[in-house]
Amino acid sequence: MKTHINSFFEGPMAKQAIIVPVLIMLIFSVFTLTAPMDPQKTAQAVTLGIVNQDEGLPMPPVKVSERMLQGLGGQMPFATQSFDNRDDAVAALEAGDLSVLLVFPTDFSAKAFKGEQARFEIVTSPAVTVAEFQMAQQLERMLPAAMSAGVASLRLAMKEGSMPTGEMPVAADVTSVVDAGPMASMQAPFAMLYTTWLASLVGAVMMTLATRGRADRGTVALTRTLIPVLVMGLASLCLALVVGATAGWGAFLPAWAVVWPTAIALSWLFVGLLSLLGLWVVILLLPLAFYQSAIGGVMAPAAAAPEWLSRITSWAGLEQIGAAYRGAVHGVAMPYPVVLVAIIAILGLALIWIRAALPARAGATGATTAA
Repeated sequence: MKTHINSFFEGPMAKQAIIVPVLIMLIFSVFTLTAPMDPQKTAQAVTLGIVNQDEGLPMPPVKVSERMLQGLGGQMPFATQSFDNRDDAVAALEAGDLSVLLVFPTDFSAKAFKGEQARFEIVTSPAVTVAEFQMAQQLERMLPAAMSAGVASLRLAMKEGSMPTGEMPVAADVTSVVDAGPMASMQAPFAMLYTTWLASLVGAVMMTLATRGRADRGTVALTRTLIPVLVMGLASLCLALVVGATAGWGAFLPAWAVVWPTAIALSWLFVGLLSLLGLWVVILLLPLAFYQSAIGGVMAPAAAAPEWLSRITSWAGLEQIGAAYRGAVHGVAMPYPVVLVAIIAILGLALIWIRAALPARAGATGATTAA
């Protein structure tokens, strides 16, 4: 084995084939897990513009819109900014000073008190950030339902002769089955999955280039089998150290235990495909690696992926890897897909050694070379 390793290091790209996958896992995980987006801070950065033209009720003197906003105030951690007219508020929204705008018409209270449908306007802009636009979409669904419940409670209180408070009649006690931990723990499964695929793919390309052109195809196949075990062991160790330092040291060993074998299996598969089919297969493998955020089951359920993408990838069950990564970080019993990873590994090894058994390709100079 020592002879094979020494022979491998004589190649012009051997060092890069080892260093690059390690750096991918290390650098990507550091940048991803040391600066995760905090949803609470994101919500606090959202500014809700309000144009309240509601004239209210003469008797009792109350503005239903104000009561509703006061009641929802404790449930929405957004900053608010009031405007006297709609045009100024829309201009502020277009300028990016607001995230979303609520406009209450003059007859809002009158209609709400009479039992008619009281309507208000939600004005959004696609020019805001993605996080702000997503918050606005949530408000579009949440506010009408919440205000409908509030108005119904207000009507009941007024019928009974009591002054409505505007407080929500129902509140929720939120309980998590596991400790949420630092914000980095929410991002860790994504960083682990994405770097597993990316480092395995880039490492496989580097490995193929570092070992191609050698006459001894058996030695080439053995090198392509053994070196990924060592390289991905080091790379996954660096990744696990970053996960432990940012998400909690309890996740260090579980993260290493799930990433290392997965990275080895994927490396073998990619090296096998590259060895047998050539470098052009990167055109197919690269989108598969980059689409892991959509189909990997770490950023969103795999079922939420576009239909065309689900039809192509759902049969493979790749989301099982993402589920195992989530379980490793959060200490939840989500089984590691041993059968899936074993199939990937066996297929990759088979391709590597099939290529070694095939006749050598003729090089450009007429010498026989191994791909």
